[in-house]
Amino acid sequence: MKSRIFIAAALALLVVAAAACNGRTSTRNPAPAPVTPITEPAGPTPPPVIATPVAPTPPEPPPPPPADLPDAAAVAKWYPWPRRAAAYESLAQRTNPPPKGFSRVPAAIGSYAWWLRHLPVLAPGEPLRYHDGSLVPRGNSGVTAIVDLDTGRRDLQQCMDVLIRLRAEYLRAAGLERRISFRYTGGRYFSWSSWQKGLRPDRNTPDLKLLPKAAWSDSRGSFMGYLQTLFYDTGTMHHQNEPAVAPAELAIGDFFVYPPISSTQNGHAVIVLDLAVSATGERRIVVAQGDTPATDLHVLKTPRRGTYGDPGTSWFVVPAGDFTGTFLWPTPFSWDMLRRFRY
Repeated sequence: MKSRIFIAAALALLVVAAAACNGRTSTRNPAPAPVTPITEPAGPTPPPVIATPVAPTPPEPPPPPPADLPDAAAVAKWYPWPRRAAAYESLAQRTNPPPKGFSRVPAAIGSYAWWLRHLPVLAPGEPLRYHDGSLVPRGNSGVTAIVDLDTGRRDLQQCMDVLIRLRAEYLRAAGLERRISFRYTGGRYFSWSSWQKGLRPDRNTPDLKLLPKAAWSDSRGSFMGYLQTLFYDTGTMHHQNEPAVAPAELAIGDFFVYPPISSTQNGHAVIVLDLAVSATGERRIVVAQGDTPATDLHVLKTPRRGTYGDPGTSWFVVPAGDFTGTFLWPTPFSWDMLRRFRY
Protein backbone atom coordinates (compact mmCIF):
# COMPACT_ATOMS: atom_id res chain seq x y z
CA MET A 1 0.00 0.00 0.00
CA LYS A 2 2.76 2.40 0.95
CA SER A 3 4.61 1.60 -2.26
CA ARG A 4 1.58 2.53 -4.36
CA ILE A 5 1.28 5.87 -2.55
CA PHE A 6 4.98 6.58 -3.15
CA ILE A 7 4.71 5.76 -6.88
CA ALA A 8 1.65 8.05 -7.26
CA ALA A 9 3.50 10.93 -5.58
CA ALA A 10 6.49 10.45 -7.85
CA LEU A 11 4.29 10.48 -10.96
CA ALA A 12 2.68 13.72 -9.78
CA LEU A 13 6.08 15.39 -9.44
CA LEU A 14 7.03 14.29 -12.99
CA VAL A 15 3.84 15.81 -14.42
CA VAL A 16 4.53 19.12 -12.70
CA ALA A 17 8.12 19.19 -14.01
CA ALA A 18 6.99 18.40 -17.59
CA ALA A 19 4.43 21.19 -17.45
CA ALA A 20 7.08 23.66 -16.34
CA CYS A 21 9.36 22.63 -19.25
CA ASN A 22 6.49 23.05 -21.76
CA GLY A 23 5.77 26.60 -20.57
CA ARG A 24 2.45 25.79 -18.99
CA THR A 25 1.70 27.37 -15.64
CA SER A 26 1.01 25.15 -12.74
CA THR A 27 -1.45 26.19 -10.15
CA ARG A 28 0.86 24.91 -7.53
CA ASN A 29 3.87 26.86 -8.89
CA PRO A 30 2.57 30.18 -10.25
CA ALA A 31 4.86 32.28 -12.54
CA PRO A 32 6.99 34.72 -10.64
CA ALA A 33 6.02 38.37 -10.81
CA PRO A 34 7.98 40.43 -13.37
CA VAL A 35 11.03 42.09 -11.93
CA THR A 36 11.28 45.84 -12.35
CA PRO A 37 14.81 46.71 -13.62
CA ILE A 38 16.88 48.85 -11.36
CA THR A 39 17.89 52.20 -12.92
CA GLU A 40 20.06 55.04 -11.69
CA PRO A 41 18.12 58.08 -10.57
CA ALA A 42 18.01 60.83 -13.25
CA GLY A 43 20.45 63.65 -12.68
CA PRO A 44 19.89 67.36 -13.32
CA THR A 45 19.24 68.37 -16.98
CA PRO A 46 22.48 69.79 -18.47
CA PRO A 47 22.27 73.31 -19.91
CA PRO A 48 21.98 73.53 -23.73
CA VAL A 49 25.24 73.85 -25.62
CA ILE A 50 25.35 77.13 -27.52
CA ALA A 51 27.67 77.04 -30.53
CA THR A 52 30.13 79.87 -30.71
CA PRO A 53 29.51 81.79 -33.94
CA VAL A 54 32.40 81.59 -36.39
CA ALA A 55 33.16 84.77 -38.24
CA PRO A 56 33.19 84.31 -42.03
CA THR A 57 36.58 84.37 -43.69
CA PRO A 58 36.99 87.80 -45.26
CA PRO A 59 37.69 87.78 -49.00
CA GLU A 60 41.23 88.35 -50.08
CA PRO A 61 41.87 91.99 -50.92
CA PRO A 62 42.38 92.72 -54.60
CA PRO A 63 46.00 92.85 -55.69
CA PRO A 64 47.50 96.33 -55.85
CA PRO A 65 47.54 97.97 -59.27
CA PRO A 66 50.75 97.62 -61.26
CA ALA A 67 53.34 100.22 -60.33
CA ASP A 68 53.81 101.23 -63.96
CA LEU A 69 50.11 101.88 -64.61
CA PRO A 70 49.77 104.89 -66.95
CA ASP A 71 48.02 107.99 -65.61
CA ALA A 72 45.24 109.84 -67.43
CA ALA A 73 47.62 111.96 -69.49
CA ALA A 74 49.62 108.92 -70.56
CA VAL A 75 46.46 107.03 -71.48
CA ALA A 76 45.34 109.89 -73.73
CA LYS A 77 48.74 109.92 -75.43
CA TRP A 78 49.30 106.20 -75.85
CA TYR A 79 45.76 105.07 -76.69
CA PRO A 80 44.33 107.93 -78.80
CA TRP A 81 41.54 106.11 -80.63
CA PRO A 82 37.83 106.51 -79.70
CA ARG A 83 36.98 104.22 -76.79
CA ARG A 84 33.66 102.88 -75.54
CA ALA A 85 34.37 102.50 -71.82
CA ALA A 86 33.53 105.40 -69.52
CA ALA A 87 36.71 104.87 -67.48
CA TYR A 88 40.15 103.44 -68.20
CA GLU A 89 41.07 100.00 -66.91
CA SER A 90 44.33 98.35 -67.86
CA LEU A 91 44.54 94.83 -69.24
CA ALA A 92 47.16 94.15 -66.55
CA GLN A 93 44.61 94.99 -63.87
CA ARG A 94 42.07 92.60 -65.37
CA THR A 95 44.57 89.74 -65.66
CA ASN A 96 46.12 90.41 -62.23
CA PRO A 97 47.66 88.55 -60.53
CA PRO A 98 49.67 86.04 -62.57
CA PRO A 99 49.47 82.39 -61.46
CA LYS A 100 50.94 81.57 -58.06
CA GLY A 101 54.70 81.29 -58.28
CA PHE A 102 54.92 83.39 -61.45
CA SER A 103 55.94 87.00 -61.99
CA ARG A 104 55.46 89.25 -64.98
CA VAL A 105 58.58 89.81 -67.04
CA PRO A 106 59.94 93.37 -66.75
CA ALA A 107 58.79 95.85 -69.38
CA ALA A 108 60.26 99.34 -69.67
CA ILE A 109 57.72 102.16 -69.60
CA GLY A 110 57.08 103.21 -73.18
CA SER A 111 58.12 99.87 -74.69
CA TYR A 112 55.83 97.81 -76.90
CA ALA A 113 55.51 95.18 -74.16
CA TRP A 114 54.46 97.81 -71.61
CA TRP A 115 52.01 99.33 -74.10
CA LEU A 116 50.34 95.99 -74.83
CA ARG A 117 50.23 95.04 -71.15
CA HIS A 118 48.25 98.19 -70.36
CA LEU A 119 45.83 98.21 -73.27
CA PRO A 120 42.44 99.58 -72.21
CA VAL A 121 39.69 97.01 -71.69
CA LEU A 122 35.92 97.24 -71.62
CA ALA A 123 34.02 96.92 -68.35
CA PRO A 124 33.38 93.37 -67.09
CA GLY A 125 30.31 91.82 -68.66
CA GLU A 126 30.41 93.87 -71.85
CA PRO A 127 29.40 91.57 -74.73
CA LEU A 128 31.69 90.62 -77.58
CA ARG A 129 30.56 92.25 -80.82
CA TYR A 130 31.10 92.05 -84.53
CA HIS A 131 32.15 95.11 -86.53
CA ASP A 132 28.49 95.98 -87.24
CA GLY A 133 27.62 96.05 -83.53
CA SER A 134 25.77 92.73 -83.47
CA LEU A 135 26.52 90.27 -80.69
CA VAL A 136 28.79 87.28 -81.19
CA PRO A 137 26.72 84.19 -80.21
CA ARG A 138 28.06 82.85 -76.89
CA GLY A 139 30.93 85.22 -77.48
CA ASN A 140 31.88 85.76 -73.84
CA SER A 141 32.05 82.08 -72.88
CA GLY A 142 35.73 81.81 -73.80
CA VAL A 143 36.76 85.39 -73.05
CA THR A 144 38.29 87.05 -69.97
CA ALA A 145 38.55 90.60 -71.33
CA ILE A 146 37.66 92.66 -74.40
CA VAL A 147 40.18 95.25 -75.51
CA ASP A 148 38.65 98.71 -75.90
CA LEU A 149 39.72 99.13 -79.52
CA ASP A 150 37.33 100.18 -82.28
CA THR A 151 36.84 97.59 -85.01
CA GLY A 152 35.51 99.85 -87.76
CA ARG A 153 32.22 99.55 -89.58
CA ARG A 154 33.51 97.38 -92.41
CA ASP A 155 34.52 93.73 -92.22
CA LEU A 156 38.24 94.49 -92.56
CA GLN A 157 39.97 94.41 -89.16
CA GLN A 158 40.10 90.64 -88.81
CA CYS A 159 42.57 88.40 -86.97
CA MET A 160 45.87 89.35 -88.65
CA ASP A 161 44.70 92.88 -89.32
CA VAL A 162 44.18 93.76 -85.67
CA LEU A 163 47.79 92.71 -84.97
CA ILE A 164 48.93 95.15 -87.66
CA ARG A 165 46.71 97.80 -86.07
CA LEU A 166 48.28 97.31 -82.65
CA ARG A 167 51.84 97.54 -83.92
CA ALA A 168 51.11 100.61 -86.04
CA GLU A 169 49.23 102.39 -83.23
CA TYR A 170 52.12 101.82 -80.85
CA LEU A 171 54.80 103.07 -83.25
CA ARG A 172 52.76 106.18 -84.05
CA ALA A 173 52.12 106.96 -80.36
CA ALA A 174 55.80 106.36 -79.53
CA GLY A 175 56.98 108.83 -82.19
CA LEU A 176 58.45 106.03 -84.30
CA GLU A 177 56.27 106.55 -87.35
CA ARG A 178 59.14 106.01 -89.79
CA ARG A 179 59.25 102.38 -88.68
CA ILE A 180 55.63 101.72 -89.64
CA SER A 181 55.90 99.31 -92.55
CA PHE A 182 54.21 96.00 -93.27
CA ARG A 183 54.37 93.24 -95.83
CA TYR A 184 52.43 93.79 -99.02
CA THR A 185 52.17 91.94 -102.32
CA GLY A 186 55.30 90.52 -103.89
CA GLY A 187 56.99 90.15 -100.50
CA ARG A 188 57.78 93.87 -100.31
CA TYR A 189 56.95 96.24 -97.48
CA PHE A 190 54.55 99.16 -97.82
CA SER A 191 55.36 102.00 -95.41
CA TRP A 192 53.24 104.63 -93.72
CA SER A 193 55.72 107.28 -94.84
CA SER A 194 54.98 106.41 -98.49
CA TRP A 195 51.27 106.75 -97.83
CA GLN A 196 51.84 110.09 -96.09
CA LYS A 197 53.44 111.37 -99.30
CA GLY A 198 50.30 110.50 -101.26
CA LEU A 199 51.63 107.30 -102.85
CA ARG A 200 49.10 104.53 -103.33
CA PRO A 201 49.59 100.90 -104.42
CA ASP A 202 48.58 99.90 -107.93
CA ARG A 203 46.35 96.84 -107.48
CA ASN A 204 46.65 95.97 -111.17
CA THR A 205 50.21 94.70 -110.79
CA PRO A 206 51.40 91.55 -108.97
CA ASP A 207 54.29 93.45 -107.42
CA LEU A 208 54.19 96.55 -105.26
CA LYS A 209 54.00 99.59 -107.51
CA LEU A 210 53.24 102.97 -105.93
CA LEU A 211 51.52 105.78 -107.81
CA PRO A 212 51.13 109.43 -106.69
CA LYS A 213 47.41 109.84 -106.12
CA ALA A 214 46.93 112.13 -103.11
CA ALA A 215 48.40 115.10 -101.28
CA TRP A 216 50.69 114.69 -98.29
CA SER A 217 48.75 114.00 -95.10
CA ASP A 218 49.57 112.98 -91.54
CA SER A 219 46.01 113.06 -90.22
CA ARG A 220 44.35 110.38 -88.16
CA GLY A 221 41.97 109.72 -91.03
CA SER A 222 44.84 109.24 -93.45
CA PHE A 223 46.54 106.88 -91.00
CA MET A 224 43.41 104.73 -90.76
CA GLY A 225 43.11 104.77 -94.56
CA TYR A 226 46.63 103.33 -94.79
CA LEU A 227 45.79 100.58 -92.32
CA GLN A 228 42.51 99.69 -94.01
CA THR A 229 44.34 99.30 -97.31
CA LEU A 230 46.64 96.80 -95.63
CA PHE A 231 43.68 95.04 -94.06
CA TYR A 232 42.02 94.71 -97.46
CA ASP A 233 45.05 93.57 -99.44
CA THR A 234 47.02 91.41 -96.99
CA GLY A 235 46.45 88.61 -94.50
CA THR A 236 47.97 85.62 -92.76
CA MET A 237 49.44 84.36 -96.03
CA HIS A 238 51.64 87.47 -96.26
CA HIS A 239 52.65 87.78 -92.63
CA GLN A 240 53.57 84.14 -92.08
CA ASN A 241 56.79 85.22 -93.80
CA GLU A 242 57.72 87.65 -91.04
CA PRO A 243 60.88 86.70 -89.07
CA ALA A 244 60.54 83.44 -87.13
CA VAL A 245 61.21 83.47 -83.38
CA ALA A 246 62.96 80.72 -81.41
CA PRO A 247 60.85 79.33 -78.54
CA ALA A 248 63.39 80.50 -75.97
CA GLU A 249 63.08 84.07 -77.31
CA LEU A 250 59.29 84.31 -76.94
CA ALA A 251 58.37 87.89 -75.99
CA ILE A 252 55.32 90.08 -75.52
CA GLY A 253 54.17 91.29 -78.93
CA ASP A 254 55.13 88.11 -80.77
CA PHE A 255 52.36 86.33 -82.61
CA PHE A 256 51.45 82.89 -83.84
CA VAL A 257 50.22 82.73 -87.41
CA TYR A 258 48.40 79.73 -88.84
CA PRO A 259 48.56 80.03 -92.64
CA PRO A 260 45.51 79.33 -94.79
CA ILE A 261 45.43 75.74 -96.02
CA SER A 262 43.65 76.72 -99.22
CA SER A 263 42.08 79.73 -100.90
CA THR A 264 38.75 78.78 -99.37
CA GLN A 265 39.94 78.22 -95.79
CA ASN A 266 41.09 81.16 -93.69
CA GLY A 267 44.25 81.16 -91.64
CA HIS A 268 44.38 82.61 -88.15
CA ALA A 269 46.66 84.63 -85.88
CA VAL A 270 46.87 85.38 -82.15
CA ILE A 271 49.14 87.76 -80.25
CA VAL A 272 50.96 87.48 -76.92
CA LEU A 273 49.86 90.41 -74.73
CA ASP A 274 51.64 89.43 -71.51
CA LEU A 275 54.23 86.98 -70.22
CA ALA A 276 55.08 85.65 -66.76
CA VAL A 277 57.84 83.28 -65.62
CA SER A 278 58.48 81.17 -62.54
CA ALA A 279 61.70 80.66 -60.60
CA THR A 280 62.18 77.37 -62.46
CA GLY A 281 61.77 78.97 -65.88
CA GLU A 282 58.21 77.88 -66.62
CA ARG A 283 56.22 80.38 -68.67
CA ARG A 284 52.62 81.53 -68.92
CA ILE A 285 51.20 83.87 -71.56
CA VAL A 286 48.11 86.02 -72.09
CA VAL A 287 46.80 85.56 -75.63
CA ALA A 288 44.33 87.67 -77.62
CA GLN A 289 42.70 87.39 -81.01
CA GLY A 290 40.41 89.09 -83.49
CA ASP A 291 38.31 86.95 -85.77
CA THR A 292 36.47 86.60 -89.06
CA PRO A 293 34.10 88.39 -89.52
CA ALA A 294 35.86 91.35 -87.91
CA THR A 295 35.35 91.09 -84.15
CA ASP A 296 36.42 92.95 -81.02
CA LEU A 297 39.96 92.04 -79.99
CA HIS A 298 39.49 89.73 -77.01
CA VAL A 299 41.62 87.88 -74.46
CA LEU A 300 41.17 84.12 -74.50
CA LYS A 301 40.16 82.09 -71.44
CA THR A 302 41.82 78.78 -70.58
CA PRO A 303 39.31 75.93 -71.02
CA ARG A 304 38.15 73.67 -68.20
CA ARG A 305 39.69 70.55 -69.68
CA GLY A 306 43.17 69.89 -70.91
CA THR A 307 46.62 71.07 -69.90
CA TYR A 308 46.23 74.69 -70.93
CA GLY A 309 46.66 76.17 -67.45
CA ASP A 310 44.47 76.90 -64.44
CA PRO A 311 40.90 76.68 -65.85
CA GLY A 312 39.03 79.91 -66.44
CA THR A 313 42.02 82.27 -66.32
CA SER A 314 43.89 84.38 -68.87
CA TRP A 315 47.23 82.60 -68.42
CA PHE A 316 48.08 79.77 -70.83
CA VAL A 317 50.81 77.22 -70.24
CA VAL A 318 53.78 77.52 -72.59
CA PRO A 319 55.40 74.16 -73.38
CA ALA A 320 59.14 73.57 -73.47
CA GLY A 321 61.03 74.71 -76.53
CA ASP A 322 61.57 71.18 -77.78
CA PHE A 323 57.84 70.44 -77.76
CA THR A 324 56.79 69.44 -81.28
CA GLY A 325 53.03 69.22 -80.82
CA THR A 326 50.37 71.91 -80.83
CA PHE A 327 49.16 74.08 -77.97
CA LEU A 328 46.90 77.05 -77.20
CA TRP A 329 43.14 77.10 -77.75
CA PRO A 330 40.76 77.16 -79.61
CA THR A 331 43.14 77.18 -82.59
CA PRO A 332 46.14 74.86 -82.09
CA PHE A 333 49.51 76.42 -82.84
CA SER A 334 53.04 75.03 -82.85
CA TRP A 335 56.42 76.64 -82.21
CA ASP A 336 57.24 76.84 -85.91
CA MET A 337 54.37 79.33 -86.31
CA LEU A 338 55.83 81.92 -83.93
CA ARG A 339 56.64 85.24 -85.63
CA ARG A 340 57.70 88.83 -84.87
CA PHE A 341 57.15 91.98 -86.89
CA ARG A 342 60.31 93.11 -88.65
CA TYR A 343 59.63 96.78 -87.98
